[in-house]
Amino acid sequence: MNKSILAIAVVAASVVAPAAMAAPTVYGNIHLSINDFDTADNIDMTSNTSSIGVKGSEDLGDGLKAIYKMEFQVDVSDGGAGALTNRDQFVGLKGGMGTVKFGTFSSNYKQKGGKVDSLYRTRLEGRGFLHTQSRLHNGRDINRGRMQNAVSYTSPKMGGIQLVVNTTVSGSEEETIGAGLRWSNKTIMAYVDFIDAQPGTAVSGVSTTESAIKVGGKFKSKAFHVGGQFESAEDLTGYDYLHVNAGFNINKNNSIEATFGTATHITDGLQDTTGIAVAYNHKMSKMTNVYVGYGDRSSDTASAEENVISFGIKKKF
Repeated sequence: MNKSILAIAVVAASVVAPAAMAAPTVYGNIHLSINDFDTADNIDMTSNTSSIGVKGSEDLGDGLKAIYKMEFQVDVSDGGAGALTNRDQFVGLKGGMGTVKFGTFSSNYKQKGGKVDSLYRTRLEGRGFLHTQSRLHNGRDINRGRMQNAVSYTSPKMGGIQLVVNTTVSGSEEETIGAGLRWSNKTIMAYVDFIDAQPGTAVSGVSTTESAIKVGGKFKSKAFHVGGQFESAEDLTGYDYLHVNAGFNINKNNSIEATFGTATHITDGLQDTTGIAVAYNHKMSKMTNVYVGYGDRSSDTASAEENVISFGIKKKF
């Protein structure tokens, strides 16, 4: 109930924003899919990161702006009590020297994961069902994708190169810290990211800091795109991950998307998994699209095997 009241207050505030600054932007999306999993007895419906938020900025002069964002995830499929959860919520300053943010937001490690997955935020995404990306791309915790009690700095782009660094400020003896380096132009993107997460593996009953590193990139043209990344994340998850994604544009409104990848267990090959997915996507407008797709996750461990057919509709606003 408190979260619902807070969300309503945020939207109301955007309507009566002070005249001294630019009016806040209310935005969001409603994304639902109907899914048929091989191991389930029935077809189900899920809400796939449906959300509502408000964001904006205030010009402070001399090229400096105050920026802010408050976003909430909404479970549209259920719509009951407790359906709202917090997402990115921060305040910061942006200027010629870069951007500083305080609050809760995607870590440097998470940020580019969705850029190399055209099935991101569907039931066929790599960080979820397919298991081709690590848990460091989702969830909200000090060793998950969304950092809480965090501070970040993003440099301005210089020759297409940009630096991102972030750390938690949670009062712990050990904090989660990360850094990433990106380079991009109109057709190519490349990146490397590192994160040192606390707590990591427990050794003799004591939690230790563990790290993960990944490299990735993407090429895109009018006709197609292809991208991928490799993660060395066994210290945190027990696996290393390979994720490759590609898409072909039939025309401006229709495309075929596909993903292939693996999760390789560091000590037990029976726990290795291979994920594949293919989907047909149709843009009904710039803000609305529908899709249908199939995904399969295979393994030598029977309980880790699964396949799914998913039909979804996504409406942005």
